[in-house]
Amino acid sequence: MSKKNRRTKFSIELGLSHIKIKSIKIDEFGDYHIYVSCMATKTVCHKCGKTISNVHGHCKETVIEHLPIFDQRVFIHVKWPRFICPYCDNNTTTSFRPQWLSGNGQQTVPYEDYCLKWVINSTIKDVAAKLKTTEEVIEAILFRRINTDINWDLISPTKIGIDEIALRKGHKQYLTIISDISIPQHVKILAVIKGRKNEDISPFLNSIPSDKLSSLEAITIDMSASYFPALKKILKDDNTFKRIVTIDRFHVAKLLGDKVDKERKKVVKQLKIEFENNEAKLNNIKQTMWPFRHHKKDLGVEEQIRLNCLFEMSPSLKECYDLRESLFDIFELEISKEQAEEKIDEWIKTAERYVTKGYNPFTSFIKTYKFYKPNILNYFSHRCSSGPVEGLNNKLKVIKRRGYGFRNIMNFARRIFLDINLKPIFMPTS
Repeated sequence: MSKKNRRTKFSIELGLSHIKIKSIKIDEFGDYHIYVSCMATKTVCHKCGKTISNVHGHCKETVIEHLPIFDQRVFIHVKWPRFICPYCDNNTTTSFRPQWLSGNGQQTVPYEDYCLKWVINSTIKDVAAKLKTTEEVIEAILFRRINTDINWDLISPTKIGIDEIALRKGHKQYLTIISDISIPQHVKILAVIKGRKNEDISPFLNSIPSDKLSSLEAITIDMSASYFPALKKILKDDNTFKRIVTIDRFHVAKLLGDKVDKERKKVVKQLKIEFENNEAKLNNIKQTMWPFRHHKKDLGVEEQIRLNCLFEMSPSLKECYDLRESLFDIFELEISKEQAEEKIDEWIKTAERYVTKGYNPFTSFIKTYKFYKPNILNYFSHRCSSGPVEGLNNKLKVIKRRGYGFRNIMNFARRIFLDINLKPIFMPTS
């Protein structure tokens, strides 16, 4: 036989139980059609739950899609046997159903897993095109397989993060994302809730078992007042609330940063007027926004030079910048809650003396700090922040853009649970 006509045989394990292959055909598209017979000799009656073994005919042929072979689709053709139950009245019959068969009976479970793996970090439209199927098939698999309900028997979070994202920018439609941040490197979604008000998140908080609630070390939130009533109600004890509810340090830093940046804008505007005829001075003002917003430790040499030039023209702005940095440095220290309180109180005394042309940019920040003081200082007790949650929010925005926005909250929630919670299962790393 010539090499041209020689064929190479190979075998592939289907990994499916209770079936025996009778024949294999390849259609005009190159797809495989595997005809099998079912070898099952018993099943469980769907009515009484007893094991039955009396065969009573077969169902019509079912075509089930399985894992592809060499990028070609694979279809299994089978007639499931029916069994009659001698224990039930009216001759109840039950068709055999193997565990590897999907909920709708048209795909295998391994094939559904394969589809879900493809959907991670991709769009349903793209996956449907690559797998030569329809968007409706992929959406149905997501609907069947992705459960957004929490089984509290399987999880025991010690730290929870609560944050919000805008579902549609400019439409005032918000979602509250509640996540398990016990392990910062492995954040898991607990709930995706429509809205951000007290009455929106209360049902979920009330669903947390009392033993899980009592084991919480921290609940990290931003300064949204809507969360406070709900958390106070669910935690009941005011001391518990003050002990575990933590205002995220990143939101504290953002609030202070916004106040200081507002001062920068005012100063820069005045400098541009003052030096409108001095090209060299105006050039020193340019490209100072981002260096000013960055922390000192993150500045490059060129950025530091630009910032120094700006500060030479406005020493008061340098003082403002340094005050912002000194508070940031306090949060970077490995100190106790009591030590942090003393250092921040000292910082406040210095910040209150900062006045430029009758205005102190720190006044409103200090007022906010004093209002939330116990909850802000909780950071120093357990070092819990919503940094992982903020990183998670970036992933959620990517999911939202990838789906071209989501009008259906549940569809968005399923994509979040798949891409965040289930990704390590479908795409494990070593």
